[in-house]
Amino acid sequence: MHAGNVPRRNDEAEQSARARDEAVRYLAARSRTVAEVRQRLLRRGYAPALVDDAVGELVRLKLLDDEATARSWLQWAMRTRPVGAARAARELRRRGIAAEIVQRVVDQSAAELDAETRIAALLRRQRWRYASLDRDAARRRMLAFLARRGYDQEASWKAVEQVWGEWQRDESERNP
Repeated sequence: MHAGNVPRRNDEAEQSARARDEAVRYLAARSRTVAEVRQRLLRRGYAPALVDDAVGELVRLKLLDDEATARSWLQWAMRTRPVGAARAARELRRRGIAAEIVQRVVDQSAAELDAETRIAALLRRQRWRYASLDRDAARRRMLAFLARRGYDQEASWKAVEQVWGEWQRDESERNP
């Protein structure tokens, strides 16, 4: 047999292995959602059927898990840049996580996400922004800040009242 008759390796199997390997390399940096991996492989030019196979295999091997990724992101967000339940849900949906998974994960963490103590701590770190403002302007800005972060309105209002009261007591103790 000469070189022209040598059977080639199955191109589809080779492409499938390459797509899977590409996905694994993409997952090496941090956990990703199914949608993120799917989008990456499609952008890299893999056929949709190959992408489906690669993603399906990674899900079966538990290397790709949207619920675990959502929980991990929430833990990271609560440590580094606190957000409320509404903002967390928006961000997770933006990452392509299914609505039912987002709802389940956010509901399980809602008390921690919208805890008044967490909100109050965030406001205390931002005191410099509000120190020179009058009471009404400071409250409006604090509530707007917390709303942008996705915090619950009732919890935000309580935290603003608590922190503003603390700041006023601090001022009266410094300037009797």
